[in-house]
Amino acid sequence: MPELAGDPANYKVYWFSRDLVASRFGSFATKESQALRELADDLQTDIARGDTNPADCRQTIEEQILGSVNRTYAGDISKRYRQTEDLVERVQRRIDTIDDVEEFILGAKAVVRTSDILDETSRFGEEDIKEIVHETLSDDRGEVRKDRAFDALYNVDFEGEAHQLGAQREPLIEYVCELMDEIDGPERSPEYVARIISGIAQEYERRAGQSRAATAGNVLETALQEILNLFDIPATGSPEHFGDIEIDNIAKGPQGKIGFSCKRTLRERFRQSLSRQAEIGVDEVWFVSLMMADVSREKLVDISNDGGRIYVPRDSFVWDRYSEDDEISYALRPADQFIEDVADFVGA
Repeated sequence: MPELAGDPANYKVYWFSRDLVASRFGSFATKESQALRELADDLQTDIARGDTNPADCRQTIEEQILGSVNRTYAGDISKRYRQTEDLVERVQRRIDTIDDVEEFILGAKAVVRTSDILDETSRFGEEDIKEIVHETLSDDRGEVRKDRAFDALYNVDFEGEAHQLGAQREPLIEYVCELMDEIDGPERSPEYVARIISGIAQEYERRAGQSRAATAGNVLETALQEILNLFDIPATGSPEHFGDIEIDNIAKGPQGKIGFSCKRTLRERFRQSLSRQAEIGVDEVWFVSLMMADVSREKLVDISNDGGRIYVPRDSFVWDRYSEDDEISYALRPADQFIEDVADFVGA
């Protein structure tokens, strides 16, 4: 039988790393990081003494991992303990040789180090967001420009992503340099070193990407509220949930109420808010999509039929193509008029 490309047997550091943080296995590495550190150190000591074997190491792993998690909860076997048993089973099945144990040690140390890096990485915070909003809206004379609201949202998203990526990359580079010094040697082939480093970097990026995604929505919500504040438009200032609908903000004034959905992409979830203004308690739902890839004529028709609006840049092909289409003329609006339209609609 031909060897499979990406055979798990050849990438055990990666799989150890992934399983140790997986939620289906109780997120052991993130919840029991100290226990995992101690386990890695103990295994390394045993190997250095030369008086251990794979079976002994599997036993040590089982005892120390299971021993760090409570067995029962509310009088029954705890779910975390059952998940941790599954984790131990996965780990033990991957260990056939002492080399496998050494790769487990590398994977264990990697996930703990990754957690430390992500915990210590500087966040793109509220003050950063406000600074970008103010800089984008202000012209050379220091006047605040209504027509730059979309640009402010775009810049916050763009620069916020760059900030987080940069902050997460620097410590990763330092860590990779340390790893290369640790695992390089005459007995290690360049392919082996590359395989270990790439597996750890792949898992690091997966977790780092999750942390960026978790804050992305909040970044745009904060930016939108700051823009509304600057133009004295009264708004609730926080997202609200209506069953399966999430509205990022609601502007309200003497003449009307608008629910906002401000996202990087429109995708399909926009339909959740269609035809449900009464349930949400607003007159219309307005969309701001920073990326044009998901803005199709079909979706524009849906928004138009619902009496909503979507704002896009004038220099986009979407605007160029559909701005004179009478069927969707109410729904499709230029981004530079967004704040002016909000103020007029609510009477602010």
